[in-house]
Amino acid sequence: MTTIETIVDLQHAYTELGAAEELLQGIPDWMQELHEEYGARRTEIEAIAAAIELAAAERRGAEAGVADTQERLKHYQEQIGQVRNQREYSALLQEIDLVKQQILGFEEQALQALEQQETEQARLDEERQAFAELESRYQQELEKWEAQKPEVAAGAEKLRGRIEVLEGRLPPPILHQFRLIRERFDGVALAEVRELQRVGKGRQMWHCSGCNYRVLPQSLVEIRNNGSVVLCDSCKRILYYVEDAG
Repeated sequence: MTTIETIVDLQHAYTELGAAEELLQGIPDWMQELHEEYGARRTEIEAIAAAIELAAAERRGAEAGVADTQERLKHYQEQIGQVRNQREYSALLQEIDLVKQQILGFEEQALQALEQQETEQARLDEERQAFAELESRYQQELEKWEAQKPEVAAGAEKLRGRIEVLEGRLPPPILHQFRLIRERFDGVALAEVRELQRVGKGRQMWHCSGCNYRVLPQSLVEIRNNGSVVLCDSCKRILYYVEDAG
């Protein structure tokens, strides 16, 4: 196996390992649609529950306002017998009327909040009843996925072992270079050399699939015939070539 072939295998192993590790941290494709539906319905239920709590808090605040204002009304009513003239009496009556209006306002707020709370509670009960079947189905699929996880984890561990073997076959400077390029390009150090579309019988030309920069023929010869490690002159990815199966 040439050096470039080893690097290609190493890149593939890293890509497969990344996919396996991402899968172990997430949800498989066959469960994704159900997972999204489950999450959306659960978020909706949580939003309704939050709306109920908000309405309850508003009702409690309004009821507390009623109680406090009634105490103020009681205090003003007790002062009626203590007024000394018509001006004081008129001013006190104005305060009493204002407090009564405030009480009516708080009572209206409390009633509206109670109605909102009851409406949202009915909606929540309905949503939870409909959600029960979905949750049961989701848990069944989740259990199925949990049963499959050990196999995926074992595959990931096998890939780690293969990566260790392949890295051991590479000269340290090249391995170091490979790792730096992978880090720079979000885990992908390689770029395939591809032939440019020719018009008629034009001369063959190749380019880097990573940045579309032209690849010189002698570079392609080094890769194909000698298995050499050649970097793209532009993006500095490691170039590789896949022979046409046809």
